Amino acid sequence: MVLGEDTIRVIWAMGERDPVIDDIIGVSGLEWHGAQNRGSRSLHLRGPPAVLEPHGTDIYSWDVRQEEFIVPDNMDTVYWCRIFKVPGLTKKHHMLGYEPVITQDSHRHVHHMLLYECAPKSRQIPLLEKAASERGAACYSPAMPPEWDSCLTPIVAWAVGSQGEFFPEHVGIPLGEGHRSTYFMLEVHYDNPSLKRLRDNSGLKIYYTPNLRQHDAGILSTGIAVSPLHMIPPQQPGYTTFGYCPSQCTNKLLPGGGIKVISVVLHSHMAGSRMELRHLRDGKELPRIAQDKHYDFNYQQARRLPREVAVLPGDELVTECVYKTVNRSYPTYGGYSTKQEMCLSFALHYPRTPLSACHSMTPVEHFFSTLGVDQFYGVDMPAVERLFLKTGSPDNGASDEEKLRQLVKSFRTTTTPTPSVFDAPVGDEWDDEANQRAILALKAAKDFTIEGEGDPEGAGAGPGGLFADLVIKEPAQFRNRTFTEHLLALPWSESDFTSRLEEVLSSHHMAFCRLQDDQLAVPADVFKLENTTAFLNESEQPTSQCQHEFREDLDQQHLFSGAASRLVMDCSIALSICLLVFAFV
Repeated sequence: MVLGEDTIRVIWAMGERDPVIDDIIGVSGLEWHGAQNRGSRSLHLRGPPAVLEPHGTDIYSWDVRQEEFIVPDNMDTVYWCRIFKVPGLTKKHHMLGYEPVITQDSHRHVHHMLLYECAPKSRQIPLLEKAASERGAACYSPAMPPEWDSCLTPIVAWAVGSQGEFFPEHVGIPLGEGHRSTYFMLEVHYDNPSLKRLRDNSGLKIYYTPNLRQHDAGILSTGIAVSPLHMIPPQQPGYTTFGYCPSQCTNKLLPGGGIKVISVVLHSHMAGSRMELRHLRDGKELPRIAQDKHYDFNYQQARRLPREVAVLPGDELVTECVYKTVNRSYPTYGGYSTKQEMCLSFALHYPRTPLSACHSMTPVEHFFSTLGVDQFYGVDMPAVERLFLKTGSPDNGASDEEKLRQLVKSFRTTTTPTPSVFDAPVGDEWDDEANQRAILALKAAKDFTIEGEGDPEGAGAGPGGLFADLVIKEPAQFRNRTFTEHLLALPWSESDFTSRLEEVLSSHHMAFCRLQDDQLAVPADVFKLENTTAFLNESEQPTSQCQHEFREDLDQQHLFSGAASRLVMDCSIALSICLLVFAFV
């Protein structure tokens, strides 16, 4: 096995004393290390050495921590946010790095901690000043004050396995620039499936100095916008998705000399198995900025690059994620819980730019049409798109989402079938131990709905999810099915079907280029990418267990277009039989 820059699982053992040559070649051999002096952990074995904690008379620390927060015993997932103000800085300082501070009884329950820089408007400053003396609120809930939505730019992203990060000597993240870099929001995600009541004071220790370094640094988030439309089929040994940052974004917001990337955090959830941050210039792919062919959900240490990588105006960035779902029976959707998925990368770079996030998603209409749906009852596709993008404004106290759901539900009829969710086979449940470990769930794309929190199968899959509220009207062969039922009936065991689905869904990207105040720097637009997923070689085509002409349409642009709809109609009985066969094979 070649030891590269990927995550490696290391098994170690250590004796009580240093061995000597006689121990190695003698009759007795090495002494047993004992039951306590052994263990295993994930590591980045190769790569530049970590930057050590700085020391000196002008190095200060600032604790950003919860204050006697009670983790409730009636919720298995809790996001708690709290506002902080930098400690009495009268001029600009530089943050040098950070370390986690975890309460002893909370090690198994603190999933991630994120620290966001706030960019408040003048009228919001007194409100944040007041909030800085309070204990916080539930993140992204009605209890969270609206001015906290100005806290969008991440400066720290910590998750289990990480020991923190210190920056190279020529860069620092600004603190205390007047009203900018003065207010911050700490987000802590607690995972508590055992429903244990906890008292927590976890947080971060921030190191800073008044001695400014050469460059202001920032963090750029790229990847797939968090949305239920980020769907990963079940039963897949390796399903690939892409997040795309177009040249239009970098061309407008990066300085003429570009930026230099120092380190990268790659992040997905429990189904993630491989990740890459790819780099394109003038239509040609450059060496990967970062990659991990053995991604470990439980080890999310920042990767310092062997050499700083220049990203120039007009360059494109692609965050690629590969997921393994062979033990899952239902689709996995994008979302914020450990049972849902993400595909994000966070690049520490200099100089700091106005660009905060560059994400993409499958266009809404392209997503549904690729999966064979033309129309839903009671709502047109533009309205469905507004729901997923949440671009509408409230009206008489009812959000677009609430109004749309009421409208959709009003069109349900007695002919609408009961959701036919298959029972999960024994062993298909998620591992509780794995579910107690940390995630890095960056709340960077506020455009998108968060569906299905608390749903064991992820966003949209359960009876409370949005997909279950959308009832198909056209085409006729799928009429009166909920979209959830439609997804469950698809032939996920067919590798040629899922390979083609992977390619078609990855070919179109709606991209969002966001400033630090969450405004779009360029209008959201749809981009078509060619050859994002390679076709299987003819010799590698798998033999299907369900011999039917249904698969013939996989060579067309959409999986259910035109004549394919008639084929699907003709083969519905055959597919049902095949799905039953797959369930027992």
